Parts: sequence; structure tokens; C-alpha cells
Amino acid sequence: MRQLVHLAFSIIVICLLAPHLANASSTMTDKQLLSVERSIIDSDEVRKKIEKSAVLLARYEIEAKKLVKLNEIDADAAVISSKAEQLMDLSKTVIDSARFRLPQCDAYLALSLTLEGQLADITHARLESDYHHDGALPQAPAECYHAKDLFVHPATVIVLTRDDPELGDETKKAIRAEISEVLAHTELVRQLVLY
Repeated sequence: MRQLVHLAFSIIVICLLAPHLANASSTMTDKQLLSVERSIIDSDEVRKKIEKSAVLLARYEIEAKKLVKLNEIDADAAVISSKAEQLMDLSKTVIDSARFRLPQCDAYLALSLTLEGQLADITHARLESDYHHDGALPQAPAECYHAKDLFVHPATVIVLTRDDPELGDETKKAIRAEISEVLAHTELVRQLVLY
């Protein structure tokens, strides 16, 4: 019975995430993953940095799932925004490792982090065009997109809660979509940066 409940829950989660996975630009074939150029992990210092990123990425996934739960139980905007800030902080170390492992992404990822200084006044529409759709970012290979989204999606949650502190139904739906989509990117980041 317990296995059946777990299977049913897994199917529900996959069904809920499926639309976001399809829209997330988060798919890369095994061939594409293998063809991505990566810097070699050639020292204990770099190995430790990558190991720290591995731990933080796992923690990021746990905290992102907690944020989804908070959103479902009607937590207030300040709590959700605080959890999103925590995700942004966790993502910075992972992005730092991505900048090393994927040097072709360095400028793109560095510029994506500048979004943090704009969160007080950037509009949701501007955030979407400049950071989700890369209007303010330099051209970069497809593999760069996934690490960037670890930062941009929680930043979007912060803007959504700032603009609608009452958390109307549409805002809650948007928050769930943002975090579900970023969770779809984490395994690709793991494969691109950590392996």
C-alpha cells in the first residue's frame, strides 16, 4: 500500500512538473552533455570547491521543495521571499563553480548575478525579458542557461512577492511554476558542473 501511495505521488509530481519541464529549455541530450567543454578538476582546492557546490546544490533542491510547500500552505509573502533569498545565496557558490567548470559561460553568469542589485525596483516584465529571456545578457552556449536559472527563478519569486504581498492565486501559481521550473534545471547543472 505504501509503495502504491508513493507511486501515485510520484506520478502526480511528474504530471505537475511536465508542463514546466517542456517549457524550461532544460533538456539536453546525452550527446550534447558529453560534448560540452569543461575545465578539468586538477587540484585538491578545485575538487573541494566542486564538492562544496555539490552539497549546496543538494541543499538548494531541498530548500526549493520547502518553498513549494510553503507556497501551498499559504505562508506569507515575507517567509516565501526569505526562502527565495536563501535559494539565491545557495546558488551563488554553484554558479561560481559553473563559471570555473564552464569558462564559456563566465561572462554570461557573472552578468546574471547583477540582477541581485536590481531586485528593489526591477519590474517583473523587465526581469523576464532581460534575465529569463537573456535580453540583458551576452550570447552564450545553451549549457550556460541552466546554472543562471538557479539564481534568476528565486529572484523572480522575490519580485512576485514584492509586487503582490497578499499572494493572490495567480501569484501563487506563478511562484509554484518558477520553483518547479528551476528544479527541472538542477540535474543538468549537476551533470554540467559537478561531474
